Amino acid sequence: MQQLKTPYIDVMSMPVYERRFFINLLLNQHEKQQQYIEDNAGTTNSNAKGSRKTKISGDALKSKMKSGEIPLN
Repeated sequence: MQQLKTPYIDVMSMPVYERRFFINLLLNQHEKQQQYIEDNAGTTNSNAKGSRKTKISGDALKSKMKSGEIPLN
């Protein structure tokens, strides 16, 4: 009952219907929080210029630019 910030003895002294009520409140809060996290997981920064998938060294980058694999735009 740490999430409810209630001592164990107080929780055990509650009637069962009250315990069930508070546990359901906690579960609903957790589900809403998970849903919020899932909804916002796919968002990216709108100011971002691109997404980097791999790292490349400076020399390899220069050679790819010279060969035309990477456009210079």
